[in-house]
Amino acid sequence: MATIVSFPAQSEPNIIPDYEVRLLLNPTAVLDPEHELTNTVLSAFHIAPTVTRMNVQFLDKGSKEISLADWSARIRKAKNENDFELTYKKRYPIVGGDVDAALTVANNDGSNARSTKYKAQVEWGLL
Repeated sequence: MATIVSFPAQSEPNIIPDYEVRLLLNPTAVLDPEHELTNTVLSAFHIAPTVTRMNVQFLDKGSKEISLADWSARIRKAKNENDFELTYKKRYPIVGGDVDAALTVANNDGSNARSTKYKAQVEWGLL
């Protein structure tokens, strides 16, 4: 017996994400003995040799209840800044590289193209 699953038509278009690519690099290949980026890395990625010191506090229970629900909450404060930044993110899995399917799930949860309350970002980690 076949099961037919149908979803209601979306009333709003999916949110349009920006993309962030994270390069997961071997620290011994990109850091010098003082644990600073090597000149080769600074030059290759056009990185200014300045440092912004920032304190970051992730908010969760010891049982990681928030993280296990695919949420992330954090407080950040940059040195010499008066304000704190509270950030919370809902992470949606991208299965088989299908970004649109993940965006549709987010849309069904209320994050769509008409919402000015949320931003969408696709993060890809590369080894």
